[in-house]
Amino acid sequence: MEHGSGDELAKHKIKKPKGLKEAFKALLSLKAPLKTKARAFAVGVFVAFTPTYGLHTVTVILFSWLFRLPFSIVLLGSLVNNPWTFFPIYGGSYMAGRWLLSLFPAIYSPVPFRFLAQQLKSFTWKEWFTKAPALFLKEGLPFVVGSLTLGVVAAVVSYFVVLWLLRVGERRGVPGDGEPF
Repeated sequence: MEHGSGDELAKHKIKKPKGLKEAFKALLSLKAPLKTKARAFAVGVFVAFTPTYGLHTVTVILFSWLFRLPFSIVLLGSLVNNPWTFFPIYGGSYMAGRWLLSLFPAIYSPVPFRFLAQQLKSFTWKEWFTKAPALFLKEGLPFVVGSLTLGVVAAVVSYFVVLWLLRVGERRGVPGDGEPF
């Protein structure tokens, strides 16, 4: 059989887990210490909360390389942010950031939502390019603060939960098939 033929490539086909249980088994089968697996997943969860939406894959690659963590596990953790969790994650991040920043009135004074909605509705095309950027920068601060804060909290919680699950799975002898994903 020649190098690169279809049969040879079929043997090394990447398998996609069909559910949470299979993903967990694949996670257990990876050759890495349990703490490294939990740390990688936690870093992925942090990435899921970062305000760099649209650049999460790039961030996963960067963090995997920077912290020398298994890419597939960091990617798995980042998938906490998906179409079903997008609005709760980012809406919650914005609200948490507004609340946190309201504790420091010298730095930030929140704009009432009704005022914000009226401002956005009343902008002319010219104002969208002149006034809107300043408004978005002012209201973007709570989003950044909230998403980074919630990201750290979610990462710490997920580290301990995943580490516990991995230890339980290892004790129970949950077999992996030796091939992650």
